[in-house]
Amino acid sequence: MSSTLTREGLHLDVQDVAKVRRTALSASTAKSLAHNCAASYAFGKISGERETDPFAATSQGTAAHAVLEELYKLPKGKRTRRRAANILLALVAQWKHTTYESLQNEVTRQLFISDVIGKYQGIFDIEDPREIDVVRTEWPLSDIELGGVPFTGFVDLTQRVTSRGRTGLRPVDYKTSRTIPDKRKIELYGDDHGDQIRLYAAALRKLQDEPVLEGRVYYTLHGKSTIVAVSEKRVAQTVGEFTRAWDTHNEMVEQQVFPTKVGPLCGWCPLVQLCPAAQASKFDTDRTDSQTALCSTDLIEIDDAPASHEAHTPPTAQVSPDEPGDDLEPPMEGQHMAPHPLSEGKPWDEFVDDKLNGTSYAAIGYFGMASLAYEVLHKHHIPIQRVAVDALTTTLAGIVATVQDGLTGSTSFQDGTNTRVRGVLRTVLDAVPPPFGEDEDTWSMWIKQVTGHTRSIAAAAVRLAEAEDRDADLSTLATIAPVDKEN
Repeated sequence: MSSTLTREGLHLDVQDVAKVRRTALSASTAKSLAHNCAASYAFGKISGERETDPFAATSQGTAAHAVLEELYKLPKGKRTRRRAANILLALVAQWKHTTYESLQNEVTRQLFISDVIGKYQGIFDIEDPREIDVVRTEWPLSDIELGGVPFTGFVDLTQRVTSRGRTGLRPVDYKTSRTIPDKRKIELYGDDHGDQIRLYAAALRKLQDEPVLEGRVYYTLHGKSTIVAVSEKRVAQTVGEFTRAWDTHNEMVEQQVFPTKVGPLCGWCPLVQLCPAAQASKFDTDRTDSQTALCSTDLIEIDDAPASHEAHTPPTAQVSPDEPGDDLEPPMEGQHMAPHPLSEGKPWDEFVDDKLNGTSYAAIGYFGMASLAYEVLHKHHIPIQRVAVDALTTTLAGIVATVQDGLTGSTSFQDGTNTRVRGVLRTVLDAVPPPFGEDEDTWSMWIKQVTGHTRSIAAAAVRLAEAEDRDADLSTLATIAPVDKEN
């Protein structure tokens, strides 16, 4: 089996899942998974994301970042335009033998140099680099957890500044993009650039005691900058979105599907000419002349067949000859299913146009509950029928809601706590299997037992968060022994 790209998403085989799975999350990856096309992101990890076109936006942005990194490493008085140009020439001399062999052509090389200078020279309009107190360039952030999620990243530039009588840090990120997000775009699509700075602020506060006063985003192509608020409240909101992106990542990895999402960025995706979703959308941008648009690939298979609205018995289902599971087949029948029951929108909106938003955090939970019910039925050799799937799905969802309500007072599947409880429930189900074939009283007792176990594990997690002493309790461990089941 190989990974396959369909209109719905990139379906990964086991080997490719291992390439895409993250052990830590960066700000850019969180944005890609939460807001952009997850299928494009996953393909980038499979293909290695190697960029060989020196005129691609990512290549020139990386080059401009490299120049500014070396510039701010210099002593204050030497951070001049001339020195920046000399740094670029030295880097190009290396790259033409390694990263971009096409730069060996003199005309190509001069055009590249001119373009990159245009990408970084706005820094001299933003500030005078000779006056900046530099704490560190390319500050690596690792072995840090934000909201319980392993975080990784690099701060382009960290300055020491004084504001309102206080001295502290200012994390800065360089952007070489052609556009600067305005207020309207931020309201519609979110403040990705600001959120990146706020995650840096959260990480820096964990690393050292010096206060982080503010953040800045430098749009070096335009010679402009924006101030980013890094109050505790704003940072906490961003960290909350970050944790939900981690949950989204884990759900996609578990299901081995990274969904497609069409939009203006399709024109910059290397799969734009191959992707069934892009080809079927208004965002099918012609990239024939671009070196980064693929005409074919042997890394994945392409399935451009339109999505079928007929349900089929899943290949792993255990269906008895006497009960072929026909009542699971017609998903579009009756009045409870509209012709298109789902809409598409931002993940933080549960409903769009009075329909469930298929990209919302709640939808991930609903689909996860139904998938879990299916897995449990299959594991215990129960015929896969709609009545069985629905009954177990609602039962498991009720357990999650009960425990979640006790923790936060909310039962919304849109909440992050709901995701945590669902994870605990999956663990409990392995230890306390459902009593298939038993009467209602037995099922009632089982629901109470599973709810209690799930609540107990959640309570243990809360106690851990509140504990001041997290050293090993050897005296207690020494009293714990296995239960003799024979007695």
